[in-house]
Amino acid sequence: MGVLIMIYFYYMEFTKKDVDKLAQLARIGLDEAEKEKFARQISSILEYVKQIEEVDTSQVAAGDHHGQLTNILRPDSVKSYPSVAKIIAQFPEKYGNLNKVKKVFE
Repeated sequence: MGVLIMIYFYYMEFTKKDVDKLAQLARIGLDEAEKEKFARQISSILEYVKQIEEVDTSQVAAGDHHGQLTNILRPDSVKSYPSVAKIIAQFPEKYGNLNKVKKVFE
């Protein structure tokens, strides 16, 4: 969503109304001073993005970067796990053949 916001408002000044809409979508409350502050800050960021876009990158090959990339992920491997009965037996609370866990939502 952040990229969409950047593209949508790319050539516009970010206003308090825009901040209010984002705050509503994010379900956060902002007072008028915060809305003004964030509108200025986001407008400043978008202006900086415009400046960066002006940099000539025609001589930079796609994928060029300052360091070597290495895969930090482990390779996939097939593992066998204990039977469902053994897993269920380890849980203190059960509901039929299901494990009962703490509530996440009220």
